[in-house]
Amino acid sequence: MVLRHVFPKIRDLFEELDQPSNADCLGQRPDIFTLPDKFGKGSIQRWHLRPGLDLIINNLNFRDQIVIERNHPVAKTSIGMSFCMAGQMQIEGSTVDSMVQFKAKQANLGVVNNTKGNIRYEANQPVLLVHIHVQPDVINLTAGEEFEQLPKQLRNAIAGIDTAYHQSSAMTPVMHATIQQLLNCPYQGFTKHLYVESKAIELISLYFEQLLSDTSVLNSHSDLHSDERDRIIYARDILLAQVAQPPTLLELSRQVGLNDRKLKQGFRQVFGTTVFGYLRNYRMQQAQQLLLSSNSTIAGVAQAVGYRNPEAFSVAFRRAFAISPKAYQLERR
Repeated sequence: MVLRHVFPKIRDLFEELDQPSNADCLGQRPDIFTLPDKFGKGSIQRWHLRPGLDLIINNLNFRDQIVIERNHPVAKTSIGMSFCMAGQMQIEGSTVDSMVQFKAKQANLGVVNNTKGNIRYEANQPVLLVHIHVQPDVINLTAGEEFEQLPKQLRNAIAGIDTAYHQSSAMTPVMHATIQQLLNCPYQGFTKHLYVESKAIELISLYFEQLLSDTSVLNSHSDLHSDERDRIIYARDILLAQVAQPPTLLELSRQVGLNDRKLKQGFRQVFGTTVFGYLRNYRMQQAQQLLLSSNSTIAGVAQAVGYRNPEAFSVAFRRAFAISPKAYQLERR
């Protein structure tokens, strides 16, 4: 049994979703907000996991383009993480340069100290988006060594010095697998609540692991200009978003606006390896984590990290770690 709502106005629905959780409204079951038939199909599922931690699953398909106006204050600063599994949407802020795009296979992190702006959904565009709202103090992210490791702009937004912060990156295979596990939770009742909460925390940790890695790269010393470093990191993001079918070196260099020689040299300076050496290492690291999932198979992991042939994957894994993927899986489960 879940609590269902049918909202007469779409704006009312989104205003309700923006309200933070509190101890009185926590429960073992999610709220489900059903989209009225005249607007389209789908629903929004919201879990109040603990005070200051909410998880929202948007599964929507509007008949017409929808623009939802948002113009109400935020009671307390929170960090938002979004993982887009399908479709796209955008949030338009109060200024021209504050538009945020949410696209399939992309993860986004943002801090907003006000909700003034618009949410835009395109017509007949199915959107599946998993969104996490977490207040910084819930994950001990308001002071100390961990806080100081964050990008300066993010620290300022959390502290309320800046009004907003946004960052996006490619969704990794492990993020994708974690979300699939979340969406296909096999449990009910109290155990389902615990499972959903654990997956939300796992997604938060995966995103911050990637964010801190990028911050370390940006702070490293090299003779590259900041614009060139940004392009190198963009090249890395393209690789991660297209793990199954990565572009050629020439295609990649064209996409990021660097010649292939500069891309190869810059990639080695920033990441300490070649473009496809990085891709190979990344695939193996992701495979290690995916193999630990309880329902994973060798063939499924191979496909997730870009190998069409499970045997080729097994050879590459054994070459990297001196153990077969099956033996690795059995040894650590």
